[in-house]
Amino acid sequence: MTVPASSANIGPGFDCLGVAVNLPFHLDVGEPQELAAELDDHHPATQSFKEAGGAGPLFAETSIPPGKGLGFSGAARVAGLAAASLQRSGAIRFPELLIQAGTLEGHFDNIASSIYGGITVTNNQSVVRLPCPRDLRIVAWIPDNKTSTNLSRSRLPTSVSFDEAVTAVARSSLLVAAIANGDLEAMRSACQDNLHQPTRLADIPESARAIASAWEHGACAAWLSGSGPTVAAFVEVDQAEALSTALPDSGHCKIMEVAPYGISVS
Repeated sequence: MTVPASSANIGPGFDCLGVAVNLPFHLDVGEPQELAAELDDHHPATQSFKEAGGAGPLFAETSIPPGKGLGFSGAARVAGLAAASLQRSGAIRFPELLIQAGTLEGHFDNIASSIYGGITVTNNQSVVRLPCPRDLRIVAWIPDNKTSTNLSRSRLPTSVSFDEAVTAVARSSLLVAAIANGDLEAMRSACQDNLHQPTRLADIPESARAIASAWEHGACAAWLSGSGPTVAAFVEVDQAEALSTALPDSGHCKIMEVAPYGISVS
């Protein structure tokens, strides 16, 4: 089976707005494909597979870099749980899968994107898919360093002011409406965040520089992908290459399409 990677926390959409990207996580049970490697018991796919009652060796091949904010553990957990469900019952029950994987991951935004594909808005167990505006690509700037999601989350503020909360709600509402309507100018104005990015970017100044550079070179939206250090940006397809070359040379870039579908089984 194949599960796409994801980029979450799009702008003000902290823990609720994510997008599936065409970096696949391939998982096989029992019989490996040509490039697949056997997974050990510490791998998140193995842990979720066994927790859900799966049996047998697992083999995986992926281009999702771990610890970079592109939903590696989420995709792996979704794949492991889905494989166990197929093995036990011959079917994948998506609502149950969302609850199980989201509980293991600790949040639902990455999980929803990997399960359903496209752009997703989540409120815990409720998910709505958004159409992606036409002719957009995602440019991801990926540095060499990694980020611990748990450590990064532990540094976030435990409360915000009423005014900051209202601003966050307004921005996220506008961003969702702009994406749904393909309004690129409104996307640019709405994709700002004061809930988690300032705290996280203080520890990774090169990521802050990458976001600023993305805005300067035509991005429709730019954000810290997950807890970082990767930075992701929506950009019109004819500007994607130019944007990728303008980002800091302390990281490498990938130009990706939005993955329109989530889990696929062969």
